[in-house]
Amino acid sequence: MIWVAFAPIRIGGQAAYVIVNGVSMEPGYHSGDLVIIHKAQSYQVGNVVTYRDPEMGAYVIHRIIEDQQNYFILKGDNNSWLDAYHPTQSEIIGRQWIYVPKFGKLMQWLRTPLNLSLATVILGVFLMADMIIKPTSVQGKKKQATASEGLLEGAFYLLGFLFLGFLGLSIFAFTQPATRAAENISYQQESNYFYSAAGTPGVYDAETVRSGEPIFPKLTCFLNVGFNYNLLGNQFQNILGSQKMYARILDEQSGWQRTIPMTAAATFTGNSFFAVAPLDLCQLTSLVTMVEKETGLRASAYTVEIVNEITFTALAEGQTIAGTSAPALVFKFDKVHLYLANTDPNSDPMHITQQGTAANTNLEANTISFLGLHPTVNSLRALGALGLGLSLLGLLFLGWIAISAARKNEEMLIRLRYSSLLMDVYERGLDATLPVIDVTTIDDLARMAERQNTMIMHMRLNFLHFYLVQNNGAMYRYVLSTGKRGIPDKESVSQEIFGFIPEKDEVDYDINQFIPWETTGQTVEIGPYSVNNQNATETRMLGKIKL
Repeated sequence: MIWVAFAPIRIGGQAAYVIVNGVSMEPGYHSGDLVIIHKAQSYQVGNVVTYRDPEMGAYVIHRIIEDQQNYFILKGDNNSWLDAYHPTQSEIIGRQWIYVPKFGKLMQWLRTPLNLSLATVILGVFLMADMIIKPTSVQGKKKQATASEGLLEGAFYLLGFLFLGFLGLSIFAFTQPATRAAENISYQQESNYFYSAAGTPGVYDAETVRSGEPIFPKLTCFLNVGFNYNLLGNQFQNILGSQKMYARILDEQSGWQRTIPMTAAATFTGNSFFAVAPLDLCQLTSLVTMVEKETGLRASAYTVEIVNEITFTALAEGQTIAGTSAPALVFKFDKVHLYLANTDPNSDPMHITQQGTAANTNLEANTISFLGLHPTVNSLRALGALGLGLSLLGLLFLGWIAISAARKNEEMLIRLRYSSLLMDVYERGLDATLPVIDVTTIDDLARMAERQNTMIMHMRLNFLHFYLVQNNGAMYRYVLSTGKRGIPDKESVSQEIFGFIPEKDEVDYDINQFIPWETTGQTVEIGPYSVNNQNATETRMLGKIKL
């Protein structure tokens, strides 16, 4: 049920995961929030839904504000306009089901393989710590792992997760290009116009017409236009360019235009130059009068542009960069006066800025952004390979230690080889009526358990380990002794055999008759032994034990 509810639609589930991007749904939704949506049988006004806008080629999460039967009208909560596209019922992917603020940023962060590797390592460390801290439990009784075993197991988990983390880092680093094209070379061209003309006292505040004021051809014929240019780019060297200034008068409605040269083409070096040239306003008046007389053209006002045409070349990072610019100062002219055409109070028509970029064919080391750091791909490759090698060597070393220890301790070796088949049990839960059949090796018992698709029951009684598999009405058993130095003491043996430490008046036996204490590393047969409880004498066979 949980899988169906949360599984993505593409793989048979009912959910789609949307990460909010933008401010169109503020203040209820912010960029980076996660919205889980579900497909619904119907949608109503007020529902927050997601659909794919084919015109934008993107998914949109907005609110339904009107139902038009065949389609829906949507709008962002923070928008003052309606969505241009009106999706139908079938085009809506689903409506909001669960909203999780800021969780989308975490999902985006985890999409990066490097970040996912780091998260895996961190999770592994926590799991490892949890397994080390918690004591192991056995059905019917609890026991605390020894410090050495816990430390060895913890080291295995730590190195294992480090190995996986560095493996992920290496895969990511070696799938990324080591170099990339260098960033484009950015520069900026700044142009500043100014003009002046002789003024008439009483008409202007001063005897000179200043930049921004209108000019009347009846009062003066000549307008002095100045131009200052700066090329801003710290990487540029050996700058060489050319410029020329001209005026262009045109009628935007009919398309008629004439060009009037103001300066001849001139070269400049360095990143700046200054130019000044006069514009004959009386000539403009005569030109317009002649055109209107010859053509019958009548316009309320004409456009006059002062244009500086600039080209330049420069060296940047060992490459030749070329650029152009044609900043224009625009006037309106109606034969009575010439005035600036700009009507936007927030912009300065006298100051023109143009951003430019030039392609950079050089290569540079590729870098990856991570937590404010920008390591190169080559350094990540080296780190991944080094970490991978060291963690692998650590795992091999710990494996060698474990195998060496296991060779000296058969119980540990059995744990390592058959841990997935072992199940610890309590002796009181076993069926004592079943006949017992001893097997010679633990491997025989393991093969039987695999064939029967069952577990190997493990029971520990002091220094004895019993491994049991129940099959076909019998109990198959392998017994292992782990007494001190492999040799059990007499008191422990008697307790294991009889279940208690016998008193002299209760049991008549000589344990040396059936335990060859000098024999170790062999499988010996224990029994028979006699128990005298003053009423009857019983003879039993214990079985085979490896000492």
